Amino acid sequence: MIEKKEVRVNKATLKFVTYTIDTISYLEFDSSQCEPPEPMINAMYGFLYAKKHNLNLIMINMQEPKGLYDRVKDDYSWDVEQLESGDVKITFSRL
Repeated sequence: MIEKKEVRVNKATLKFVTYTIDTISYLEFDSSQCEPPEPMINAMYGFLYAKKHNLNLIMINMQEPKGLYDRVKDDYSWDVEQLESGDVKITFSRL
């Protein structure tokens, strides 16, 4: 079982959790119930925290945040997974 720990991400309005799978550590948040611009704002604060703590960022959102990709393309790659709920799970990995 994966142990998730809630962490405080400065200025974020959503709950963030950290966990590790096979030596890779993640920071995750769920913005699937939020309206723009809240997902983007929380993602940017999440990236700051993830960079400082050497974590990959996972964002669960109602749709792909295509406007976010252009902002982070020089520092991150990403994989998108379609969830059964219709939401998407985007895993951002540092380059």
